[in-house]
Amino acid sequence: MKVADLPRLVIEELCQNEYWRIDIDPGLDAKHEFFMRWEYLLPNSRTANYEEEEVAEFINFGGYELLLPLGRAHHPHMYLLRLNPSADKNSLTLFLFDTYLSNWFTDVRDARYGFLAVAERYQNHGCNFYIASYYHFSYLVGREYEMAREIMQQRLNS
Repeated sequence: MKVADLPRLVIEELCQNEYWRIDIDPGLDAKHEFFMRWEYLLPNSRTANYEEEEVAEFINFGGYELLLPLGRAHHPHMYLLRLNPSADKNSLTLFLFDTYLSNWFTDVRDARYGFLAVAERYQNHGCNFYIASYYHFSYLVGREYEMAREIMQQRLNS
């Protein structure tokens, strides 16, 4: 699935602030939680000057097509640590590890920095996918931390 293939009505609907926005904390330098509108991530007049890698694109985790509030440049660096679909399959909870900014992470202990995402199912205009409504920096613990440590160790060794 590609964002470019979505009907124009879907893009317009997702860009409407009152229906679809993201509670986001990118966790880059301090606690900076805020709401972000999808219109700043999807193709429209506001993003016309963006580089292609800066615009959001679908990523598939566990057979679920998902829009995260990240440019597609992150995709090769995203690792799924845990995926929990709701019983009715209308929402997903994901624990993710992103190595995109790998120069920021120089020690295997830095693997504790991950992300928690919650995505809601979108089923309008003949489309069926998930779109993040929550994307937060999260400290990884337990199994997810061990998985991220392995990924980090491999990246540091390469």
